[in-house]
Amino acid sequence: MTNPGIHQAVREGAGEPEAPAVVARGRTWTYRELLEAADRVADRLGHRRLTGAAVTAHVSDPTAATVLTLSCDLAGIPLIHRDPATPGAPEGPTVCDSTAGLPDTTEALCTDPPMWLHDRERPRVPYELPDRSQIFLTSGSTGTPVGVVRSGDAVLADARRVGAFLGYAPGSPVAVAAPPFHAYGFNYGLLAPLLHGAPVRHASPRSLPSQLARMVREIGARTLIALPFHHGLLSRTGDNALPALQDGLSSLRSAVSAGAPLGRGVAALIAERFDFTLYTCYGSSEAGAVTLTRAADTADTSWIGSPLPGISARVAELEGLSEGGELMLRSDQLAVGRLSRNGLDFLKRDARGWYHTGDLAQIRPGTDGIQLLGRLGSVINVAGKKVNAREVEQVLARHPAVTDNHVTAADDRTHGQVPVALVAVSGAVTTEDLVHWCRDHLAPHQVPRKIALLDAIPRSSTGKVLRSDVEGLLR
Repeated sequence: MTNPGIHQAVREGAGEPEAPAVVARGRTWTYRELLEAADRVADRLGHRRLTGAAVTAHVSDPTAATVLTLSCDLAGIPLIHRDPATPGAPEGPTVCDSTAGLPDTTEALCTDPPMWLHDRERPRVPYELPDRSQIFLTSGSTGTPVGVVRSGDAVLADARRVGAFLGYAPGSPVAVAAPPFHAYGFNYGLLAPLLHGAPVRHASPRSLPSQLARMVREIGARTLIALPFHHGLLSRTGDNALPALQDGLSSLRSAVSAGAPLGRGVAALIAERFDFTLYTCYGSSEAGAVTLTRAADTADTSWIGSPLPGISARVAELEGLSEGGELMLRSDQLAVGRLSRNGLDFLKRDARGWYHTGDLAQIRPGTDGIQLLGRLGSVINVAGKKVNAREVEQVLARHPAVTDNHVTAADDRTHGQVPVALVAVSGAVTTEDLVHWCRDHLAPHQVPRKIALLDAIPRSSTGKVLRSDVEGLLR
């Protein structure tokens, strides 16, 4: 049985018409106001005959993102979620929440929240997108960003699982500091609260701990959706400022971090200083939220826990690996596929519907708990010997002067490939020191042949390593 559309699911969900749904930029929106605004925008989009063409959301206002999501679903129009800070103009019909830089031909689409439609010349599209699909652009951490296409049914199934696990409900407000154009922020901070009737308040992803605490205190938030950056700042709060933060965050029962691993020691400090439970999420734009695990349960950041109810996981053995294999997933929330210049590339699945994640993992004996071992693409072939880049990263991370690092492969005439590393450090340490450290803890073929020291690893807004920037630094 298929789910209703997103618009219908929100209309029939737990939120009462006059209950607060979204608080952003000093305005509180009820469910009735959001749905009525979405109805008006859907009508305008329908009159422009945009059905069948994807619309790009180029908005920073979370309320505008919410209304546009509901209206495009109602009108049967695929919606592309785009970071408004991304350089360059998107192709095709675009909805903006600011007229800055737009031509005079731009049409006012909605006054509350303010949105404008710029119907750019539509490129010839060599594929058909599923009606009512939601398209999320990857962060660019693995190269050029691509669009991941998810059906309305898939995003609804994903959001329902997340909301049920975190206990979203009317009277349990959610504070959000994750961008709604990213699959994580959209799922946890936009759609899941709407479906479960949980009022949500949005803040800038650049918010400081004091700003987050103020937001949580003002709405009595029970859940905080934030980025590793925020939790890292919370864990490093000085003793003088800590009591105020503890008081401001006292209503929280849970917080979530996703997008990248937490920094070393962050989970332990959060557990020591605050009363809420911190969860880390394993998932992706293609698979949605797969696991939610208590961050303080283990110091081993590779442990991601058990799949959420309704999600199945197994490991497929791979030749040449000493342990583990490729993580395979099966659920009703998987994406349809990815956009490419050649069209819509359907998600890689086997004959039984198992999705190839590209992650290396093992399942602990006697449990359904998953331990990540790295990425399939991060396996470095050094003269026939396999090196898992994650193992090298873990060794470097244990050095007391290393604050962050990234290991990848470089071409080598003699060995085919060799490991190389970018390392962010604090204090007096040299590349020779780090090479000696690696030699003491790794096999010779695992030791990085080149180590570049810098102040910080280039990462996206959600904390993922930006591969295009990293490759330039390692040349």
